Amino acid sequence: MLSRNYLKHKKAVIDRHLREKLRRPFQKLFFRIDQKKLVDSFRRIGLKEGDTVCVHSSLGRIGYVVGGPNDVIDALMETVGPTGCVMMPSFPLKRSMAEFLESGQTFDVKSSPSLNGIVTEMFRHRPGVYRSMHPTNSVAVWGQGAKHMIQDHEKSITPFGHDTPYGRLATLDDGHVLMIETHVHSLLHHLQERVNFPTLFLEKHREAAYIDWQGNLKKVTTKVMRPMVPYFVAVPPYSGPEPEWAILHDFALIFPKRRERVVRQLGYKFEGYSKLWHRRAELVKSGVLKTTRVGLGEMGLLHVKQFISKLEPEFRELIDRFHSFYEPDHITKLGLPYI
Repeated sequence: MLSRNYLKHKKAVIDRHLREKLRRPFQKLFFRIDQKKLVDSFRRIGLKEGDTVCVHSSLGRIGYVVGGPNDVIDALMETVGPTGCVMMPSFPLKRSMAEFLESGQTFDVKSSPSLNGIVTEMFRHRPGVYRSMHPTNSVAVWGQGAKHMIQDHEKSITPFGHDTPYGRLATLDDGHVLMIETHVHSLLHHLQERVNFPTLFLEKHREAAYIDWQGNLKKVTTKVMRPMVPYFVAVPPYSGPEPEWAILHDFALIFPKRRERVVRQLGYKFEGYSKLWHRRAELVKSGVLKTTRVGLGEMGLLHVKQFISKLEPEFRELIDRFHSFYEPDHITKLGLPYI
């Protein structure tokens, strides 16, 4: 059933992309978003001067951004100011860590492009932006404390652990994740590390090469994330011993609003764990999540420290309860759809 729904949803995605292409002239005329509107939106959801914010964005879904990615970057820098800090993922890979390392590519901190979207690629080229030297999961950072955020990221045995930009973000009282028509993304891998997620890493450590800022070729040892399998979380079923499954980011927070329809189209119901459908409302009520409309889309600001403190105990409890079901081959054979 899930597989059939997955194919149905893929067709819907293709149809939607075609409709979006046809709507571009309409968006340009009626949904123009400039730097000022972005700054107003950021401030409306609580982002302020001096904050540290990790940004994930999907600009094509919010309308016509007059200055493109540069308007977004300028608006972020204006909002948090010189005493704030902006960070973005700057990974040189599109697929899994394992595939990247096996391809023989070497990450060059100065020249390897960020494949996390055009905003992140343009951001890493900005004056004053520093980029961590982790060979597969680098992060670009600007502002106060930027050098500290990325310090020794490449020496961490895992990409998202305590001594990484994500681990440091999680300790800040003013740390946030900004979601522009997209979900929480890579912060969730830090949360998985915190709760010792059973299927997160392959058994063997790998040697990874990178080229530093001075052009020197160096090597480090790292744990490698298991492809795809860690993106599924076991949750209580409506009945019986077998758990239901949720996509990782839907378990954490179904966002933006349109994602609810996508999840249902994929065949996920969460009949035994309906709190996943209500988590967004609970986070908004407690002040952990603030949202606003921007153009055609939606923007959300998560307070990282509070978000983790709410989700981590629940995550640990579920892992303990369903630990025996986290056998990688078992999860793979389930054929769970992922989008």
